[in-house]
Amino acid sequence: MKKLVFILGCFTIFCFGAKDVQAADTTALTENTVSYDLEKGGLQQFEVENDLGEIYTITVEKEPQFLLAASSVSNGTYKITKERALQWKASYKVDVSNNKITRAHSGSATAYIGSFKSLLLKVDSSTQATYYLKRTVLGLESYINLRAKLSGSSIAITY
Repeated sequence: MKKLVFILGCFTIFCFGAKDVQAADTTALTENTVSYDLEKGGLQQFEVENDLGEIYTITVEKEPQFLLAASSVSNGTYKITKERALQWKASYKVDVSNNKITRAHSGSATAYIGSFKSLLLKVDSSTQATYYLKRTVLGLESYINLRAKLSGSSIAITY
């Protein structure tokens, strides 16, 4: 009986992360962002907290290139991942060429609690791609938008 109460208590604590919130389609200056430095490259990881006090891990990693002589600093494929520990993880890849996002692909989402009801990955413009996710936990829906926007020598990730 004590185990059942403990398990239900832990499950309830993790479920409070589901909030019915939907982000706007445009990136405002007041939104929380992290910046991946294209010149530094490699794997860059950020631990962030949103306005509701929720902690996330955002990771951006440049995939290896085999034709290094023919590419500029920012050209290549970048994997963008956002994770809320013990609740969910979502990622996708963007291809960058000549300071433009040419393709968004390989979207994936894993729900450790609840489920994802809809996933939409799209290139919004030549400099922006967004992964739109709709998550359900105990009948409550929440919306997650994982946006990447090229800006000079960086990729701004909105969380």
